[in-house]
Amino acid sequence: MTGAEKAAILLLYLGPEATAAVFEHLDDFDIKKISQSMSRLGHVPREEIAAVVAEFTDITNPETGFFSQGEEFVKKILERALGPARAENLLQEIRTSGIGDMADVLSSMDPRTIANFFSQEHPQTIAVVLAKLKPKQTSEIISLLPQDLQAEVVIRIAEVDQVSPEILAEIDEVIRLELTALGGVQRFKVGGVEKVVDVFSHLDRSREKKILDKLDTMNPPLAEVIRKHLFTFEDIFKLDDRAIQTIMREVSNDTLTLAMKTSIEDVKNKIFRNISSRAAEMIKEDLEVMGPVRLSDVEKAQSEIIKVVRKMEEEGKVVVGGRGADDVLV
Repeated sequence: MTGAEKAAILLLYLGPEATAAVFEHLDDFDIKKISQSMSRLGHVPREEIAAVVAEFTDITNPETGFFSQGEEFVKKILERALGPARAENLLQEIRTSGIGDMADVLSSMDPRTIANFFSQEHPQTIAVVLAKLKPKQTSEIISLLPQDLQAEVVIRIAEVDQVSPEILAEIDEVIRLELTALGGVQRFKVGGVEKVVDVFSHLDRSREKKILDKLDTMNPPLAEVIRKHLFTFEDIFKLDDRAIQTIMREVSNDTLTLAMKTSIEDVKNKIFRNISSRAAEMIKEDLEVMGPVRLSDVEKAQSEIIKVVRKMEEEGKVVVGGRGADDVLV
């Protein structure tokens, strides 16, 4: 029994409200896998229910178990959790047989193996395949592709919006022996600038810079669009003082100190102006005595602070330029 099947049984057992609440915290990839499993379950014996939710078997029907309610249940849950439009997009993919198979196969493969396999393929083919994967895995594979190919693939992922049956059929012919069929009769959302930005969030800063520098030469407008969507540690301190003060209250001094290790003086000064004088003095002292640290540790600390900002933005506590910056706050 796969993880998706176990999740499907558990959520069917818990019911629509709990399922909708859980789906709100999952990405489309996981929702699609679990929903596919729900649609295919049919009758679930008591023994299987007990194996998945052992501590709750005493409140299930010991004779009959339950029948999953199939696509109608999935549709109701997706609409409740995601809204009608996003739910319908996912349902279209779920209804098409085999659409999740390729991602499932690739998810268990070593990124280097995948990169080696695709290194001789056309960038468009690579982009369509990688755009179907989770951003973290996509970023790992892109990092392992030949350097000249990396920016090409990023461009194609950003530009591809929908994939026709003809292109899917061509990809199926090319990679059928290694992966699985990509057949389908509909068009599927696979890429776009948002996908590229999500992938970039999983790349290390040096790799991100190299690809963007290459994009500046190959496709300057796309490079500019991507930069506008990316949000860096330094961008935090382009916000107004009130927003920075709100953010700093949610960040520990240890994390902030490490994140500031590579910051320019202007950024440091703006931070010091927006925290208490006592905290500022402590951080200044810690920075003075701090020895060499790994750049990856600094970037990790900066990423943690960026996550705090993203969460606060989602909660409406701060407004980040580019998404809601034109809204009037009263």
